[in-house]
Amino acid sequence: MARLTVIADDLTGALDTGVQFANRCVSVRVAAVHGTAAVHEELFQADVAVIDAEVRHRSRQQAYKICLELVQQALRCGTDSVYIKTDSGLRGNIGAMFQAALDASGAAAAYYAPALPRMNRLTRGGIQYIDGVPINESVFGKDPFEPVRSPYIKDLFKNCRAAVVTCQPRNLPPPPQNGQQIVICDAENAMDFQCIGMELQRTNSLKILGGCAGFAAALPPFLGLVGEPIRLPCIKAPLLVLCGSLNPITKRQLEYGAAHGGIRISLQSEQLTPDYFASPAGQDFLTQIEQQMQSRCDVLIDTGGTETAEDTSEVEQLRGQIAGQLGLLMALLLKRPAADHYLPMIIGGDTLMGFMQQLSEAEISPLGEAAPGAVLFTAPMAAHASRIIVSKSGGFGDEDLLSRIRQNLQKGTEDDEAVSTYHAAAGI
Repeated sequence: MARLTVIADDLTGALDTGVQFANRCVSVRVAAVHGTAAVHEELFQADVAVIDAEVRHRSRQQAYKICLELVQQALRCGTDSVYIKTDSGLRGNIGAMFQAALDASGAAAAYYAPALPRMNRLTRGGIQYIDGVPINESVFGKDPFEPVRSPYIKDLFKNCRAAVVTCQPRNLPPPPQNGQQIVICDAENAMDFQCIGMELQRTNSLKILGGCAGFAAALPPFLGLVGEPIRLPCIKAPLLVLCGSLNPITKRQLEYGAAHGGIRISLQSEQLTPDYFASPAGQDFLTQIEQQMQSRCDVLIDTGGTETAEDTSEVEQLRGQIAGQLGLLMALLLKRPAADHYLPMIIGGDTLMGFMQQLSEAEISPLGEAAPGAVLFTAPMAAHASRIIVSKSGGFGDEDLLSRIRQNLQKGTEDDEAVSTYHAAAGI
């Protein structure tokens, strides 16, 4: 049975946390919730079960209910610890997820360490900093869908019944004798996470944990999940990038990629309308992309100038429309022969979910990281085949990330088994 169950609020988050354990060669299975707060119990046969609860854009009440039921199911299936994976940009229903985990488990305390030092996202004095500035003054404060208004992490929990305290990594408070407590842990480097883990292990407090991939990466030895480092396959292929993220970080990555030999294709509004790809114009557009792929250069597809929306209902409609159409576009492109020579890459959790909804199965398996925050995974395709894909959150990485992903994978692990695994999966 699973020693750890990770509950994430979106699919890229599920992958970039699950891969921290796959990196140690322990068994990891990732599944997404589709319209129900339950997953197949076989998922919990892995050492680490990772569930994308898809609650980032739900109401607080819906997020609470879904997470409550998922934690209850995980504990019934023998899980020892639960990890609430949240966005390092502090977006989503974080308070509701933690309150649900406490209520479902009966634990006295939950420990939240949202820092991601390798991306220069630090927690200091209970404030989240991005590249040295409070998060509300960063690009996350300008997010067109979910701008972060406050840098104070405790504000995420203002609707929770549990008491909220902030602490230094070497000075964690003991679990309360009565009531519930959410402990926000400062962290600025890997050693801080080690100190938190050692103290939680000493006090037998590893029941309900949370954060992003940074804290998760430090947990394997404390949870008995240590193995040999992962060995990545050698992949010598250009990238077929599909980006639904509107984050300025990703926009800069696409601009850099296009300036260094990539072919950038920006979708227009008509190409994001339902049934477009079934129309003659849509079929012609798919053929045009396939012709571009004959160049064997990176192909970078994004949403161009389609991002504007006026109110909440328009924002939600636009988000779903972009995700659904991009997911369909990737599925259709992967059926074209030219795509056999490309490594598909999907940027943005909504877009990745839109793609997964085109597949016959909802379970995927992380293989490792092609670069920090860029997860390599296998996805089930038609006729029981599988395909290796890379994904990342929209808010991750330096501007040259796409180049570094290709360079890292071209070095890879030059062993016959890894190469043959990729060739079988991707057709290269």
